[in-house]
Amino acid sequence: MYLVLVEKSGAENGLSSVEIMFYNSFLSLPFLMFLIVATGEFPNSLSILFAKSYSVSFLAILILSLVMGIVLNYTMFLCTVVNSALTTIIVGVLKGVGSTTLGFVLLDGVQVHALNVSGLVINTAGGVWYSYAKYQQKMSKTVKLVTDVEAHRT
Repeated sequence: MYLVLVEKSGAENGLSSVEIMFYNSFLSLPFLMFLIVATGEFPNSLSILFAKSYSVSFLAILILSLVMGIVLNYTMFLCTVVNSALTTIIVGVLKGVGSTTLGFVLLDGVQVHALNVSGLVINTAGGVWYSYAKYQQKMSKTVKLVTDVEAHRT
């Protein structure tokens, strides 16, 4: 639902990905601040932040995490505005397949079972099938457009 709202607001209002990110952050801030205060995390998180702020490695990791989060959100919003919410979800599924496969290969202690492999195969097949269907749809629109242009010329 979240990505559908992003897609609709970008398409209907002509907003860019950066503008949608700004409005999303601005509208989410009061709700998140309420949750932080209501759960009692605010004073605890501030004390931890001030205690760790003298560590250069902590600040470097914090800044890197912030930049990576911004880039991730920007690319997700951009993908949704340019393509569609469904395409963004499928891309996310394929990214998850890649991450899981890398986890199998790079991490020790992960046992590969038939159920794991079949899940990866089903996810991959669904993503490839969807990509092929979108490609076919785009090609048929292109062929129809070329045919219409040629018919209009004659």
